[in-house]
Amino acid sequence: MYLEGLKIFCDVVRHHSFSRGASANGVSQSAASQAILQIEKNVGTDLLDRSKRPWELTPEGKLFFDGAQDIVNRYLELLEAVRRHQAAA
Repeated sequence: MYLEGLKIFCDVVRHHSFSRGASANGVSQSAASQAILQIEKNVGTDLLDRSKRPWELTPEGKLFFDGAQDIVNRYLELLEAVRRHQAAA
């Protein structure tokens, strides 16, 4: 699911670590890297500047992160609301 890739991207950026972002999502570091590469392919530009150590977000990456973070947070809030509603029923 594309949303899972967005969450991986956000967690990698938040943790500033592929391995910690991957771990937060229960995937391998390689899978996290592939998810971000797929997003970059879909967006049509690099979101991370991997030529720098440590890597940095590109300007497009910063823009994408802000939007993706909002989408992921809203999705997680929606899941929680549905679970609360289900539990109350």
